[in-house]
Amino acid sequence: MKTKFYLLVITFILNLAFLKTKAQTSLPDSVFVTETFGSGNGKTSLPAGRTTYSYNGSSSLNDGDYMLYRKTNGRPEWHETTDHTGNNNGRAMVINAGMTPSEFYRDTVQSLTGNTVYNVTLYIMNTNTLGTCGSSALLPNLQFVVEYYNSTTSSYQTLTSFNSGFIPQSASPTWLLVGGNFVNPVGNTTIRYRIINNSTGGCGNDLAIDDIKFARGVTNASTLPVTGFQLTAQTNDNVVNLQWQTLSEINTSHFIAEKSVDGTNWNAIDSVAAAGYSSLQKNYHSNDYKAGYLNYYRIKQADKDGRFTYSNIIRVNVTAASAKVYPNPFVSQVQVDIIAAASQKAVVIITDMQGRKLLSKSWNLTKGNNSYVITEVKQLPAGMYFIEVKGTDGTAIYKTAIMKN
Repeated sequence: MKTKFYLLVITFILNLAFLKTKAQTSLPDSVFVTETFGSGNGKTSLPAGRTTYSYNGSSSLNDGDYMLYRKTNGRPEWHETTDHTGNNNGRAMVINAGMTPSEFYRDTVQSLTGNTVYNVTLYIMNTNTLGTCGSSALLPNLQFVVEYYNSTTSSYQTLTSFNSGFIPQSASPTWLLVGGNFVNPVGNTTIRYRIINNSTGGCGNDLAIDDIKFARGVTNASTLPVTGFQLTAQTNDNVVNLQWQTLSEINTSHFIAEKSVDGTNWNAIDSVAAAGYSSLQKNYHSNDYKAGYLNYYRIKQADKDGRFTYSNIIRVNVTAASAKVYPNPFVSQVQVDIIAAASQKAVVIITDMQGRKLLSKSWNLTKGNNSYVITEVKQLPAGMYFIEVKGTDGTAIYKTAIMKN
């Protein structure tokens, strides 16, 4: 009986080893990529091109160092434990964050299906033991940047990003699942994702990550229901036309247009149904027919699960009787026409879809008709942009989206 018992245990272990190998080499259809960082007693590094951090396999990790190892104690004051699965020989990526926010992991996934929901997740541990660095301890905060391949420009462009939030210290080693969902654009087959540590280096902000997974479907990890959520407005006499867009939507229910006269207290003025699921740009609008001189607006996006997200807040002074930008789409120049209610100094700003300022020009508005031609836009690559006119005190006069052909 004793001999038979040992044979049974040996057979079980061999079968378990076979199943584990198969799971790593023949993944389910819904899972495209997994990264477990391998196994083994020694320390090792990532393949070239996967990280901007420096491999350190010979001493305690300094700011900007990493190692792949079966223990998480890259420094003496860190938690000493195994990888996320509890495998004594399984490796995790152990990291001492750099002094500035920086990328510590990237990968590219191909042969994807357009107009399909995917997710990227990983397990993370704050490796600092509870109380390390006191009340001023820095905490890890990961940003996942998802990029699609633009064949027209032969480059990657940001599709969306989502954050893990701050990862707290814990009394005992604790692995947390973080990540998010996104919709792959129609016709796109290649996605690159980058993982960035958004906190700075210093005392704290030490971490380990394990079991990165890129898969089809919706994950229960943290998620962003909409991407490219941007509110703009146009005025016509005392009517404010609110316009907003999404680049993708996941599980969205409806939008609520909210208004405030002081930027603090908000009231709902309209409700608009959302798309639910979409990988295409969706445009929405709502009108405020009772706009005063000073108005604040925001859009609340409600999820079907009861969660919600807010857009940017815009401030609209009803100082322009009418405004327009043309041609739209444009090729080499755009013209801004505004009928201003009063003379004032203003600035014309052009930003990309991520809010990065590309152009800023001063403009002295006079009471009545005003026209301003911008020729510098001919240098911009094809795509969507925002053009905005602001007072020098930051008040919004006019903003709209424009397209470069």
